[in-house]
Amino acid sequence: MLLGSKTHTVGDTRRWIVDYSRWLDNTATIKSVAVSSSSITCTTDAGQVKGQEIIFNVMGGTLGETCTVTLTMTDSFNNVKKDTIKFTVVAP
Repeated sequence: MLLGSKTHTVGDTRRWIVDYSRWLDNTATIKSVAVSSSSITCTTDAGQVKGQEIIFNVMGGTLGETCTVTLTMTDSFNNVKKDTIKFTVVAP
């Protein structure tokens, strides 16, 4: 599911937080997350889990480039949710 389209400043590093509290069942917790980018210049870190949120960084990028960051979250009931965020790299 596409969560949104955002801008990212060329060469910048920005932290993003995705809140899964509305998606998770009442007693479910986030078991694991995988974060990946479709680009070799606009990259992400591995991401981390903080409670019901996933936190990751988007780094670098080339002016005018678009990339898709994919989040694959698995909860404690082994439900898998795959989301995407599209980024367009803009000038500072």
